[in-house]
Amino acid sequence: MIRSAKPEDCNQLVPLLVELGYEISEKELLSQADIYIDSESCTLLVFETDEGSISGFIAGHIFPLIHQTGYVGRIMAFIVGEKFQSSGIGSALLDGLESWFKENKCLRFEVNSGDHRNVAHEFYQSKGYEIDERRFVKSNAT
Repeated sequence: MIRSAKPEDCNQLVPLLVELGYEISEKELLSQADIYIDSESCTLLVFETDEGSISGFIAGHIFPLIHQTGYVGRIMAFIVGEKFQSSGIGSALLDGLESWFKENKCLRFEVNSGDHRNVAHEFYQSKGYEIDERRFVKSNAT
């Protein structure tokens, strides 16, 4: 079942983020997840199994365009636990987020994905996402 995340889900989201390659404490995640849970421009969806465990999640954010009426929807984080991959959960989560993007008048959807995530790239392309290599990044690290 896909549903909106709740603060008490964070203890199950931390291991998924670790699997994705991000080290974060439950306290840090709760702080960030609250932003998504309480915001109208962000969403955090989870896939909950019949047993009540969370097997995957997807986080999205919308932002307005200036040159035309509408928004862009961006996938901020997306993971399905390794033992649940290739079971349709990823497609269901992506469909859920894309529906939310459409409801919020997004004209296009985008995702950034590291070069080493070949399986993810194949998945996104199978869902109609195209490669766009015009990304420039500047870190604000002190």
